[in-house]
Amino acid sequence: MPIKYLFELASRNIIPRKTSLLLALLSLFGLINSCFSTPSVQPVVVMVADKSQDADLSPYFLGLSYESSMLLPKDGRYYFDAHDTALVNTFKTLGIKHLRVGANAVDDPRIPVPQEGDIDMLFTFARAAGLKVIYSFRLKNGDPANSARLARYITDHYADGLDCFAIGNEPQFYFKSYDEYFAQWKPHYDAILKAVPDAKFDGPSANGYYARNLARDLFAAGHLAMASDHNYFLGSGRAGEKNPPATRARFLLNDIHGYYQTVYRQLGAVLASNGIPYRMDELNSCYWGGAKDASDTYAATLWALDCTHWWAAHHLLGMNYHTGESVGRDETFGAANYAAFVHKADGRGFDLRPQSYAFLAFTQGAHGRPLEAKMESAPSFNFNAYCYRDRDGSIYLTLINKSYGDKAQTALVSLQLPQGTISGGWQRLDLVQENQDVAAKTGVTLGGASISLQGSWTGKWKKVKSDESITPTFRVESASATILHFVAN
Repeated sequence: MPIKYLFELASRNIIPRKTSLLLALLSLFGLINSCFSTPSVQPVVVMVADKSQDADLSPYFLGLSYESSMLLPKDGRYYFDAHDTALVNTFKTLGIKHLRVGANAVDDPRIPVPQEGDIDMLFTFARAAGLKVIYSFRLKNGDPANSARLARYITDHYADGLDCFAIGNEPQFYFKSYDEYFAQWKPHYDAILKAVPDAKFDGPSANGYYARNLARDLFAAGHLAMASDHNYFLGSGRAGEKNPPATRARFLLNDIHGYYQTVYRQLGAVLASNGIPYRMDELNSCYWGGAKDASDTYAATLWALDCTHWWAAHHLLGMNYHTGESVGRDETFGAANYAAFVHKADGRGFDLRPQSYAFLAFTQGAHGRPLEAKMESAPSFNFNAYCYRDRDGSIYLTLINKSYGDKAQTALVSLQLPQGTISGGWQRLDLVQENQDVAAKTGVTLGGASISLQGSWTGKWKKVKSDESITPTFRVESASATILHFVAN
C-alpha cells in the first residue's frame, strides 16, 4: 500500500493517525526489504461499515449434501442413526443445521429408491441433530406416483424436519434441453402437490440456466421455496491430482473470487432482483470426489472458510457441501477426497478431515447479519476479511491469511469498526495447522483444540488486551485465520 495513501486515509479519519504512521513505517520497511527478499509483514487496513438493513444469516445456512444411497443400510447398519452419538455430536459441533440428500444416486438405476423404513432412520437422525432436510426423489425413469406416496408419508410423519422436496439431480446431463427436462419434471411436481397440496420444492439442482428458467416458470405459483445450482469451483479432481502443489496453490488464490462473481452475476443477482431465494444445494472444491492431496489437505480448510464467507456476504439462503463415505465419482461411486469426515476403520467415531475445521470456524464467526468489510492491502496478498453484527450488537470478524510457503507473510491488520461504535473488549479464536503446512492432513486446531473422534471440541476464546478497542491492530500469521469477537461496554 503506498505510504502517501495511508496518510490520506488518516487525514480523512478513515484510519487513526497512529495506525497510519505504524502502517506507513511497515510499508517503508517492506519497500526497502523487497529489494532483497519478500517482506515478512504485510500491512492491511480493514474498514467495517454498517450501512444496510440486510437480513440475518439464515440459521440453516451451513449444510451438508449426501448421496441418496447413504440412506440405505449397509451390512445391516444405517449411516444416519440417531443412536450414533458421534455423528450427532459432529453435526452439532460443526454447526451443521441443514441436510440435503439426493445427488447422483437419486437418479442412478443401480441404487434402490429408499422406502419408509429408510426414511424413518433419516428423519429420526435429523431430529436428534436439529436439522432441516431437503429430500430428493428420482426423476430419471422415476415413478411420480411412488414419489407422491413417499412425499405424503414424510409430510405426515416428519413435517417438523422437512425443509422441502427436490426432484432429480443435474438433469442437464441426461436431458437435451430445459424444455425436455421440464416436461419430465412437471408430472412429478404435480403428483406430489396432489398428495401434499402445500408442498414446497427446491430445484432444479442443476446449472444456472436451468435454475433461472425453473424460477421463471414456477416461483409465482408459490411452491418453489428456492432455486438451486451446483458448483465445483476448482474443476476436475482427476486433473487436480496431476500436480497437487499447483492445485493447492489455486485453492488459496484470491483470483477465485472472480469466478464466484461471475456465478453470482449470472444467477444469484438475477434471482435476488426477483426476490427468489437461492441455495447452492451441492458444492465442493473439485468434482469427481475431489483431488487427492489437495481437497483433503489444510489448503481446503482455508479455501472452504473463505468460500463460505464470500457467499454468505452475498446473501444466499445457504450452502450444502457434498460429503459422505461414498459419492458419485468417475462414472461410479467411491470414496471422497473432499469428505468433511468419515468413519474410522474400526467404526469407533469419525476421522475429522481438515475441511471440517472450516465449517467449525465459519459457525463460530458468522452470527447475525453480514456487514461490509472494505480492505486495503497489496493486490498480490491473498488475505480476506468478513464481518457480521449479531442481534446483541456484538461484532464478529474473520480474517483469513492464505499466504504460505516461500511467500508466507504475517498480516498486521488495522481495524476500524462502524462509526458510532463505543469502546469494548475483544476476544479471538485462531485456526492453525501446527506447522503452517497447507499440504498437511492432520494437526489442525481451532482455539487451541482439535475435534475429537466422538465429535466434541473444547477450543477456547482468548481475551485480547488492547489499548485501542475500536481501532486495534492484530497479527494474523501466514496460513491461518483469526476470528475476532467485539463486545461494546
